[in-house]
Amino acid sequence: MADKTDALLTDYYSGMIDTKILLRRAELQWRPNDDNAGIKSLNKHTRPLEDMLARYEADSILHELTKQRDAIKRLETTFSEETKQIVQMHYDRRERLSWVVISLRMNLSERTCRTYQKTFKDNVAQTFNELDIAV
Repeated sequence: MADKTDALLTDYYSGMIDTKILLRRAELQWRPNDDNAGIKSLNKHTRPLEDMLARYEADSILHELTKQRDAIKRLETTFSEETKQIVQMHYDRRERLSWVVISLRMNLSERTCRTYQKTFKDNVAQTFNELDIAV
């Protein structure tokens, strides 16, 4: 049974989190943010880059997506290359590999591959709880 951690890891390894971040930035960049529409102010500053960066920093959705991606990247570096490959093959929706194919590619038993994946998933869930990151 898939849970929220599985869905998050699937989004991460399928490239969906990066896509969501890019889409959110584009949405924030092109969203009109004019408080005084139709009224011209003589003292209005025009700093579009600084305004855009301030919108990026203030956006909670963008901030949460970035925290999720960065936490998984940092956690990924603590595991062996073998575990990273198994997890990537399992969660990448683009290939949709079965456990039998993953075990054949890694030259390990199916049970061992599942154990590596479960250990990684449990560590991600525990880290997200400790860091208070929404899943």
